[in-house]
Amino acid sequence: MPRVGHRGRARAANGGWNRLIRRRTAALCAAAVLTAGCTPYGADTLQAVASGSPARAVARSVAVDRTAWWGGSSYRLTGVTATAQPNGRTEVELVLGVVVESPVPAASALPRVALEQEGVAVSGPLEVQPPPFGRASLTVTVQDVGPPGQLLDPNRLSLVLAAPGAARAVLPIGARSGQDPVDLRPTVLHPSADTVHVGRYRLVLSSARLREDCTGNPLPARAVPIGTTPFVPRSLRALKPGQHSVEVLFEAPAGTTPEQLVLHLTLPDGRRLAPSTPVDATAHPGRPDTVSLAAWFDFYGDTAGTYTLEAADGSVEGAADRPVAVTLRAG
Repeated sequence: MPRVGHRGRARAANGGWNRLIRRRTAALCAAAVLTAGCTPYGADTLQAVASGSPARAVARSVAVDRTAWWGGSSYRLTGVTATAQPNGRTEVELVLGVVVESPVPAASALPRVALEQEGVAVSGPLEVQPPPFGRASLTVTVQDVGPPGQLLDPNRLSLVLAAPGAARAVLPIGARSGQDPVDLRPTVLHPSADTVHVGRYRLVLSSARLREDCTGNPLPARAVPIGTTPFVPRSLRALKPGQHSVEVLFEAPAGTTPEQLVLHLTLPDGRRLAPSTPVDATAHPGRPDTVSLAAWFDFYGDTAGTYTLEAADGSVEGAADRPVAVTLRAG
């Protein structure tokens, strides 16, 4: 990302990013990377509070608790502090909690995070890379927001997560942000059965969700260190605007391979879909006896109603078994 004419810094809360990752995820997470850049332009994003001394920084904090999902992770915004800088411009500090919403390590393209006012960016982009597994806390400090001498009101800001061609998640900070919240929150789908036994497959249906934020990526992810061992995480990508995906996760005995697992999903409107990418198999760190299988079914259109998942064993040995059907319902 270009850095000429930009200034920014990021620091991890509670004594450092790496220490927090090790403490909360038992050394299962790689260090996250966060960089911040700021444009020389701005808008009304801070409001001054009277100060008795021009040398003392003017700060204003906003209490907020909003969560949005993007690319398979959730981002919870819990604090915003705006401070007047000595040069007459402003500094904005954001407190974020990031959780990887996956039972196994996962990786996706990075969101482009920016502060906006009424849909117009008033900060440079923040590139945030979540850890591949677990959770972390971030304190992001963005300097030089707004033109010199113009203090800005944080209640008029929104934090936006986006990428070219991807759906946008919007977290309004205050009541005058000019944007409605868009959280891309997954919807839990309740299955009619928790197990799927068909042919050679003995599967536990551990999760089914209608997702607005991510789906499977056919391109493999790069290996990352989990502890001292290289690990290839599950590969995800952000969904396009208006696109949906039904994500189905199974737990299976170690050694289970998905090549002969034949899955189809019937939508409420009757359309019958095959998985949008090949069924993924990813190992569990620290659980050598179990493997996680994942299937995604991408579509556009109405999402209300009941879904039907059908599973079959496509191998010669499993051909005698009839397919097994499981219904998935929201609510």
